[in-house]
Amino acid sequence: MKIIKLTSVDKSSIYINVEHIGHFYEVKPKMEYGRLKEEKHTRIGVITHNNGGFKITESVEKILKLISESRGI
Repeated sequence: MKIIKLTSVDKSSIYINVEHIGHFYEVKPKMEYGRLKEEKHTRIGVITHNNGGFKITESVEKILKLISESRGI
């Protein structure tokens, strides 16, 4: 089992088994009425839950690097 450590947007740590990652994608900043409603972040979901995933601060590229390092690639 390979675990990676990620950071949620509220600055808490999230540990995810790379074998259970179902999806991850970048979410662009959202504007509403001329104000920033939601900062840019990445969403990562696991195959064992159907809740839309976690909001994290790491980029897609950083996640791919962490997965590669965890597998020794």
